[in-house]
Amino acid sequence: MRHYNGLIVLALLTLLTACGEQQSTPEPSQLRTVQLYQVTQQSFAAERHFVGQVDAVSTVDLAFQVGGKLERLPVQHGQIVPSGQLIAALDPQDFQRQVREAQLQMEQARKDLERARPLREKGYVTPSELDMLQSAYDLANVTVENAERNLYYARLLAPFDALVSRRLVEQFSSVQAGTPIVRVQNVNELRVHIHVPEQLIQSSLGIENYDIFAEFEEAGQQIRYPLTYREHQTEVDAVTQTYQVTFTLPMPESLTVLPGMTLRVVAALRGERIGQTMVMIPLSALDSRNPNELRVWIYNPDSGEVQPTAVSVGEIRSEQLEVLDGLSGDETIVMAGHAHLYPGQQVRPFQGF
Repeated sequence: MRHYNGLIVLALLTLLTACGEQQSTPEPSQLRTVQLYQVTQQSFAAERHFVGQVDAVSTVDLAFQVGGKLERLPVQHGQIVPSGQLIAALDPQDFQRQVREAQLQMEQARKDLERARPLREKGYVTPSELDMLQSAYDLANVTVENAERNLYYARLLAPFDALVSRRLVEQFSSVQAGTPIVRVQNVNELRVHIHVPEQLIQSSLGIENYDIFAEFEEAGQQIRYPLTYREHQTEVDAVTQTYQVTFTLPMPESLTVLPGMTLRVVAALRGERIGQTMVMIPLSALDSRNPNELRVWIYNPDSGEVQPTAVSVGEIRSEQLEVLDGLSGDETIVMAGHAHLYPGQQVRPFQGF
C-alpha cells in the first residue's frame, strides 16, 4: 500500500513539473501584443515657416463733421496721401458766409458793450443791462468760433499717411454729417499676422527664441526683411488650435506690399541648440502609472522581452515628447499596449490586422 502511494506522489510531481515548464515558455498565441516604435535622434529645426497675412495698422472710414455739397475729391484708389494733405472738401461758400455773419454780429455786440460802459458810470445803464450786453458779446464770440470751426470741418485731411482703399461717394454729391467719404488705411508701417501652434507657444523654444523675417523674391533673389514682435492673442483658435502673433514690418521702399496680401514668414532659431539633436518619442509611449517615476518599456528583439527604464522628459512637439535622459536614441520601445506589462515579460510585436 505504501509503495502504491509513493507512485501516486511521483506521478503528481512529474505532472506539476511539466505544467511549470509549459507556463515558463508560453505559446506565441498567448503572448501580449504590443505596438513598437524605433527611437531615433532628430535635429532641431533651424527654421520654421509660416504664412503671413499683411494688414494695416488701422482702417478708418473718414467722414465730414458737417454736411454740404462735395466739391473736391482729388484722391484715387490705391493712392497714398501724406499726413495732413487734403482728401476731400465741401463747397465752402455757405460756411464762409456764416463766418462773416457771425463776425459782424460779434462786432456789433462789442460796440454796444463799449458804448454802455461809460453810460453805466454815469448811471444811465443799470448793472443788469450791462450784464446782458456782456453776455450778448460773449455769445457772439462763441458763434464766431463755431462758424470758423465748421469752415475748418469742411476740409477732410489725412490723419496719417493714408492709403486710399476705397472711395465711398462720388464728387458733387450732397452728403450729411457723418457720411463716410473714403476708406483709408494707416500704412506708416504694416502688420503681419501669423498663426503659431500651441505647442510652440508652450515650448521652451517659443517664438521669442527665433529671429523673424518676411521673405520676398526680388530680382530673382530671396530678400528678407526683419519683423518686430508687436503682440499676440491669448485666446486659441477653436478650429486650428493656434494663436495669432502680430509683427511690425516697415514699409519696404523697393517693393509694393499692400494690406490683404500674403507673404512667407521665416522664423530662424538662434542660440546654442542649433545643430544639436534630440530624442523624441510618441506621447503614447510614456508610462505614467507611477506618479513618482516616468518610464518607457524597451523591447529586446533577441529575447522578445520588455524591461522598463526611467526617463526625464522635456517639451511636447506635435504629439511627440522630447526625452532628456534615459534613452540613447537607438532603442525599440513599446508605443501602445504597455498598460499591463511587467519586467521581463515576453511580448509579441503587432504586425498589422
